[in-house]
Formats: sequence, C-alpha cells, structure tokens
Amino acid sequence: MTLFEVILALALFTSAAVALVVAINTIGQAVLEARNMRAVQQAIESIMDEYSKQPQIVELDKELKPGADGIGFRVKITPVVKLVNQDGMALTGLFQIQVQARWKEDNRPMHMEAETLRYAGMYMPAQ
Repeated sequence: MTLFEVILALALFTSAAVALVVAINTIGQAVLEARNMRAVQQAIESIMDEYSKQPQIVELDKELKPGADGIGFRVKITPVVKLVNQDGMALTGLFQIQVQARWKEDNRPMHMEAETLRYAGMYMPAQ
C-alpha cells in the first residue's frame, strides 16, 4: 500500500511539474513575441519621424529592403485631397504618411502599419 501511495504522489508531482514547465514556456513565448512587436513598433515610429520631419515633403512610394532582422518596410506619402474642416473650407497642403512593416515570425507572415497626416509647410523656415 505504501508503494502505491508513493507512486501516486510521484505521478501527481510529475503532472504538476509538467504543467508548470508548459506554463513557463508559454509565458516565455508570449514575452518574446511582445518584445518583437515592440521592436517593430519602434522601427515604424523611427521611420515615420524620419519621413514626416523632412522640410520638403513630396509624394513618395518607397520600399526599404529588409535588414538583418528580416523586417521590410514600405513608406508611402500621398497628398490628401477633398478634405474639409467643419466649416466646409478645403484643407490644402496635407500629406498622408503611411509606414508598413512586413516580416515572418514562425513562418507566419506578419504585418503592421501606422499612418499620420502632416502639413507640407510645417518645417519650412520662417520668412
């Protein structure tokens, strides 16, 4: 009977240890994925800053080659047309800046993008 109790206790502790290892592994994978997503977000923000703060903003559609991390970017700057304010007055000189990131994670295609609007004369020197 004592041998049976020892085997039963050992089986119970083994199953608890296996469940704990699986939980720790799942948490580790989630942390790694969150870290990778944040790195992509920071890269998108950096590219967005670079292109949105240029003194002369022009229409653009540019692919940035993937780096060592395997993340490829596309920057698209297009003029905004037919945008009006609440008084019905046309807003001119606005550009939409989009940055898209594409990469593979665990052989799954991943995609993230961000966009903003910028006034063309925002960073022009004062006259």
